[in-house]
Amino acid sequence: MLPEELKLFDLLRHDEAAGTIHIKNRRVLLIDADAFGLLRKGIIEQVDALQARRILAGFGYARGFRDALTCKDLFAPPGAREWAQAGIHLHAQEGFVSPRPSYYRIEPEAGIFEAEGEWVNSFEAEQHLKHLGPCEIPVCWTLIGYASGFQSAVMGREVFFIETECIGKGDARCRYLGTTEVGAQSRFSQLLPKLYKTADPEAAIAGVRRQRADLQLLVTELEQRSKELAAQQQRVRELETQLTYLQEAIKETYNFEEMIGSNQAFQKVVRDVGQVAKSDATVLILGETGTGKELLARALHARSLRAAKPLVTVNCAALPAGLVESELFGHEKGSFTGAIQRKLGRFELAHGSTIFLDEVGEIPLETQSKFLRVLQEGEFERVGGSQPIHTNVRVIAATNQPLEKLVEAGKFRADLYYRLNVFPITLPPLRERGGDVLLLASFFVQKFRARFKKHITSISTESLEKLKRYRWPGNVRELEHVIERAVLISQSDVLTVDLPLSAEPVAPVLPASVPTALVTLEENERAYIAKVLEHTGGLIAGKGGAAEILGLPSTTLRSRMQKLGLLPNKKG
Repeated sequence: MLPEELKLFDLLRHDEAAGTIHIKNRRVLLIDADAFGLLRKGIIEQVDALQARRILAGFGYARGFRDALTCKDLFAPPGAREWAQAGIHLHAQEGFVSPRPSYYRIEPEAGIFEAEGEWVNSFEAEQHLKHLGPCEIPVCWTLIGYASGFQSAVMGREVFFIETECIGKGDARCRYLGTTEVGAQSRFSQLLPKLYKTADPEAAIAGVRRQRADLQLLVTELEQRSKELAAQQQRVRELETQLTYLQEAIKETYNFEEMIGSNQAFQKVVRDVGQVAKSDATVLILGETGTGKELLARALHARSLRAAKPLVTVNCAALPAGLVESELFGHEKGSFTGAIQRKLGRFELAHGSTIFLDEVGEIPLETQSKFLRVLQEGEFERVGGSQPIHTNVRVIAATNQPLEKLVEAGKFRADLYYRLNVFPITLPPLRERGGDVLLLASFFVQKFRARFKKHITSISTESLEKLKRYRWPGNVRELEHVIERAVLISQSDVLTVDLPLSAEPVAPVLPASVPTALVTLEENERAYIAKVLEHTGGLIAGKGGAAEILGLPSTTLRSRMQKLGLLPNKKG
């Protein structure tokens, strides 16, 4: 970008809802010139002209210095001449004045800056005459400050400006002189006493230098804070974009009957479902509590040739032992106390559809033989009945128990196990699914923010780290409940997630070894700390370090390690 191509209104970002206007990371204001003129008049009347000049010149200096830093970002990085010229164009487009340089010299390496020219349509001279009338000294104080601040930022050293002529004191025009040379013999120092009624120009310049040094510190600090805020806002926008992307990805790529995942193990599950869904093969779903076994069963049914009819679900663990057979196969009226009418069982209701038996390992042994008959022959009898009932049912079973061990313990029929285990699908626990935790968290945020009517745009970085580190013993179900609670109580656009106490870093479970002999506490402590250090890759302090795992201050741990011979002793 060339300086003359700088267009202020192309840089403005207006947020009407927020009531803000920004240039890059700076908030700016549109202020009426007459209103500013009245403010200027009030300052002059409250303090003397000298103090007012210092205040308004300081205000202009801060504006110029900040504008220069903004232009530096725009030209990224600019040459000094282009950077300096950009200030002329920007100041004119801001409506304060139209600078018309007649002489211009800039040599940053040599530390030389010289400029002369005219300020056309100075708002400040206009307002001074309008509200206060002619003055004995030049009155374009904010313009002087602005030019000094901008060019000082460009040069990296102090640049001074004065007005040599001013409409505000009765001259035909406003002219300026800018320079880095303010020595006793300089033209600047010779003009200063006469123009500004200053008896001691050196003292005046020293005072201005002190004021500007303070202003530079304040402006630089403000600029740094503005950039930090802008970086945070950019991060929020990135997270919002990421959330939007994840939402679309969830919808288009990973949404599998509300089962979300990109992990390889999960994608294998997806492939397995694709292979078996349209067949009538019996499927056994294995996995820990909360991994989504019922959702997987629904996905299988939705992709099957039986999807036109509803899936019939039975939670075997929730049924009293004495009623399991009645629930599954139905009963005839009067077959037992309380059977006041015929009841159709779930297998009969699922005719032509799919039945999902959750926690199938909880079916009592005496009922398992009847269940096996349904799988093998497609028929059963109601409790208290004598007529076989034929049914065409596809069976999907699920369990979080190791059925092989139940078979060995005599609690589950081996022939039923083999009949169920035609096509096993194992759902991985959430702790083994890596990045799926954040994918699922984003999905649940989207789900619950809509339900609770919350305007949540992202999850805090700290919370994301916690979510990734936590082992999720309750798997996806626990994650869903954690996010639901967090969204429900959230009062911010950025979601903060609180995890159970068990989410706090704990010492890792280290492989146990059988000692050949008893050891002292000190030897045991040394071995344990060494194991933890091996786990952290030698990291002692900081997040994920040995001190955090052991719950000790890093200084305490280092001292203990020295005593145990795990660190060299300090000498001297």
